[in-house]
Amino acid sequence: MKASLVMMGACAMLLAGCKKEEGVGGKAEIRGRVYTVEYDDNTGQPNGHEYYTPDYRVYIVYGDNDYFDDDVDTDPDGTFVFSWLRKGTYTIFTYSECPQNECPSGLEAVKRTVQIGDNKEVVDAGTFNIEKW
Repeated sequence: MKASLVMMGACAMLLAGCKKEEGVGGKAEIRGRVYTVEYDDNTGQPNGHEYYTPDYRVYIVYGDNDYFDDDVDTDPDGTFVFSWLRKGTYTIFTYSECPQNECPSGLEAVKRTVQIGDNKEVVDAGTFNIEKW
């Protein structure tokens, strides 16, 4: 009986001391939108085509990981949602095209770091403005 109580106490202390890291397993979510502005290659000026971007890939990094942990496609209205997240820090990013010869790969990351502070919080990551050349 005494040994059982000691084991239960030790287990309770271990569980209380565990910090849950960022990632899936919670009830919070991060929402945002992607907005595209198209540019004319010859003039370098917007060509008048602007829209919330459907079917565009958005990525999330949990905590301080080196690589993305998950990704989603935007809805027809440019909205994205990462659901079932725990409290913590997250980096959301997508890619924007660069003007010719301005970045080596032709793409640059558009990033934003957000904080979830409550288990059921809905965080608005805002609008990610991207360029299309």
